[in-house]
Amino acid sequence: MKKIIFIVPILILTSACTSTGKIQGVSEHGLVEMEYKQKAFNNDGELNVTMSDGEQFFGKFVQSSSSEFGNSLILGDSSLNDVWALSGSDRVSSQTQAQLVSSQGNTMECQFQFSKPDSGINGGGIGKCITSNKQIITVTF
Repeated sequence: MKKIIFIVPILILTSACTSTGKIQGVSEHGLVEMEYKQKAFNNDGELNVTMSDGEQFFGKFVQSSSSEFGNSLILGDSSLNDVWALSGSDRVSSQTQAQLVSSQGNTMECQFQFSKPDSGINGGGIGKCITSNKQIITVTF
């Protein structure tokens, strides 16, 4: 019984860490709706775009990031004992790209600039997408 009680909170926390939302965009042909899904602490997510003519694009967005491990050596003196530590860091960029494909065989490439990189797509930003048939979509979120 204790195992079930312990597992349930973990499942609830895991499922609660996924954020979803909608972004409105504009193209020369009308309004465009984007739906996204991103898990907490991930630098990527899913993006579904519906054009004003009903064509749907599906794909993934990826936020640029880099990791550094063991590149910094910290020397210090703590109560006359030397302290040595290796430290690492993760850097998340505000630059994000998306690659999408429609069921009609068209493609879409997007470039986003996130306002708050640590918050991912939920932190807001701006972006521009272009389809393989040269439609340009601008978004502010």
